[in-house]
Amino acid sequence: MLKKAGVSVAPKPAAAEHGYVDFHGYGTAAGGWLFCGWSTQRWADDLPPGAVVAHFERGQLSADVITCWHDRPDIADRGMGVVIFLAATGRSLGEFLALEIATPAGTLRIVAARTLHHLREADLVGRARPLLVNGLGVGRSRLLALLSRQVYDGSSTLGRLPVPLHLAVDETVLVPPDGLLLIGWFVDPTSSVSSIRLRSGRGLSDPLGQRWIRTERGDIVEALAPKYGAVDRRCGFVAYAPASVAEEGGLFLEVELVNGEIGYENVPQPVRRGLAAIRRVLECVDLPPDELEPAFDKVLGPSLVAVNRARLTAERRATEITFGEPPAEPVCSVIIPLYGRMDFAMYQLALLSEHGFERHELIFVLDDPPRKRELLDLAHSAYARFGLPFRTVLLEENLGFAPANNVGLTYARGEYICFLNSDIMPKEPRWLDLMIEDLQADPTLGIVGGLLLFEDGTVQHDGLAFERLPQFGNWPFPKHPGKGRRLQQGTGIQRMEAVTGACMTLSRAVANELGGFDEDYVTGDFEDSDLCLRLKARGLGAAVDARAVLYHLERQSQVTPDRRWRMYVSLLNAWTHTRRWFRGASPQRGKEGARP
Repeated sequence: MLKKAGVSVAPKPAAAEHGYVDFHGYGTAAGGWLFCGWSTQRWADDLPPGAVVAHFERGQLSADVITCWHDRPDIADRGMGVVIFLAATGRSLGEFLALEIATPAGTLRIVAARTLHHLREADLVGRARPLLVNGLGVGRSRLLALLSRQVYDGSSTLGRLPVPLHLAVDETVLVPPDGLLLIGWFVDPTSSVSSIRLRSGRGLSDPLGQRWIRTERGDIVEALAPKYGAVDRRCGFVAYAPASVAEEGGLFLEVELVNGEIGYENVPQPVRRGLAAIRRVLECVDLPPDELEPAFDKVLGPSLVAVNRARLTAERRATEITFGEPPAEPVCSVIIPLYGRMDFAMYQLALLSEHGFERHELIFVLDDPPRKRELLDLAHSAYARFGLPFRTVLLEENLGFAPANNVGLTYARGEYICFLNSDIMPKEPRWLDLMIEDLQADPTLGIVGGLLLFEDGTVQHDGLAFERLPQFGNWPFPKHPGKGRRLQQGTGIQRMEAVTGACMTLSRAVANELGGFDEDYVTGDFEDSDLCLRLKARGLGAAVDARAVLYHLERQSQVTPDRRWRMYVSLLNAWTHTRRWFRGASPQRGKEGARP
């Protein structure tokens, strides 16, 4: 290999055995590379994909190929002129070296002529089209159609196509590092569209129909039904184009008709980020059970997990304010994230102050920044009333359940950690000491939860088990087997598959070793069972202590009217949980109802 500017370069062949390429270039509108020259041997026009490999100094290309032959009087009886098109994305590959063509008769090699010209698109099309007009073979008409495509000039051109067609992208979401989610609607009354691809600079996505979710758009149906009659109510879409956004160039869709004609549609730049972007996408979705798994596998799962990870990479700014003097060496650090209702903290402090909580420390983590003043007013009042010391950690942005608990973990000093919801109210004064004693007595235990009750005294939680739900992709969901039964006071601990994160205790060393809750679970749900399963993978079990009794005002700390998108956040977390722990037992996928 030779060295050129620090890059390994393959030596250029000195001679050609089967012909030369005189000029070449990349056609953005055509969507591929064009090589024009001549060959001493003619091959079949219908070469399979990958039969032609283009070698450059910094790599190679291989893709679908189209060939067109034409007469070359200048080379007499030595061969024929040839135009070769490779439908491959343009990249910075450096100098062109040679084409290798695999034919039934053997491999042919056509190299760059000494006077090789690398042409701009307009010049490339101008020189190649006359060769095709008088060309031979089945590829002639296809190549002429490709080279007749209008180059994108920044304007939408769908209205110029000879068929009725409506396509609009309402919003886009950046999927770090270089993917894009598109939200919009599409009506093709004559089924004339062959494919829709995203372009960004020289980047070209795979057909969006491979990662396409149909959504309901009653507004579009109402607007277009008078013109076309029946319009599919699910003419909206959420589409995902991974690894398709280049740093240079704008964003636009390339719409190809079945006859080869091309139209363009502009795409807005992404604006929303983080939870706002996740919510915007999930608000569009309403999927039947048989479409859940492919929709999450191909579109929602990988994209939204990436969006969530990106939002959590920013520095986590927080302020700590301490009330009173917490113990210097606490036995246990109780971490309580606060979101929504702040008043529960007052009730918890009132109850705990009566239970002799001096050996442990309380850490309230505010995950709802607009309520900072409300919490601080409550905290001053609560400490003045009850005298129980506690610490507050005030986050500057809403992170979600898992990250908020993990921030609290970084402030913890106790030998043990108790993750506790703000809507948990102790009934048994020694609830925390009992769970700690369980861990001390049995080294095979990794985590212990309490027995949680509804306000009427019936059981809310006495351990988790997994149950597949057919209405939700047949994915395993953590269920509460004893939920709703009358309390039968227990005398000890019971091993379970998992325990709820509403009240769970483990050693701080183990919690830190595991990194706390896994933050791929967005806002809340499934991170508790995930933690238990990670402990199980290390040979540590989970159990509920039936003596540690507490009340759970289930989900009253997060009173929100937006039930639909919250449900789909739970489904996103269920998808993550299933792929991580139950991948081998995945149910058979349903068919996608995708369009181009």
